[in-house]
Amino acid sequence: MSPPDATLSSASAADLQDRQASHGWRMRMLEVAAERGLNLLDEVRDMARERTAEGDLGLTYSRITKSIRQCVMLHAKFEEEAGKSDAQREAEAAAARAAEAQRAASAEAGCKAHRKRQAKKAVKLAMDLSWQAADERGEQLDYAEMLLDLNERIDDYDDYSDFGSLPVGAVVENICRVMGLEFDPALWEDEPWAVAEMAEKPEGSPYADWEPSAPETANDDDDLGEDDETDPYGLADEYDEPPRRSSRAPP
Repeated sequence: MSPPDATLSSASAADLQDRQASHGWRMRMLEVAAERGLNLLDEVRDMARERTAEGDLGLTYSRITKSIRQCVMLHAKFEEEAGKSDAQREAEAAAARAAEAQRAASAEAGCKAHRKRQAKKAVKLAMDLSWQAADERGEQLDYAEMLLDLNERIDDYDDYSDFGSLPVGAVVENICRVMGLEFDPALWEDEPWAVAEMAEKPEGSPYADWEPSAPETANDDDDLGEDDETDPYGLADEYDEPPRRSSRAPP
């Protein structure tokens, strides 16, 4: 029985021999293709001189030269690869893995930042509505203090939670609760992130079991077929804007 080291050495030598054979075959094929391309260029040149061919010989010449250039570049690339040591290949593979990890980290950071902006915008809408309702009741709320509180809550989630995996709806609900704001899922049910959570039903999302509101009809059933004496042609409905939730920011 051969010792383990001898077996490994034989396997490595066989693998190296196979790689060298494959490399030699690729190099020969590229060399043959380049040489045949040069022969075709000579034929195209002769036809152009004798004016015996129809068609765009310039285009044909350009395509052949492009193919030759590609063969030469591949030949140089394969030659360079064949000259690399195992350590160089491993170093290049490690660099490629590091670059891929960096791209993944950047993509994740971008996703978290986007969710952070979505959550902040949603809570700010609830905050604006709360401030507006208080103002209509004659109460005065410190909007600057509320905004500062919102920013701190968002930063806390950014530091101690994960905007990349936690549903936006859950973040919005929690921040509204701790800030004493009313959380009404209908307020954001048309937002893209809310629609996505209704479809995907992520764990913890208030939209996992939420049913969107039915669309409002233009007229009530009792009024169908009846004309308004003051507006027989229905012109008022044409120019009236449909009711919408106010998102007016305080001054």
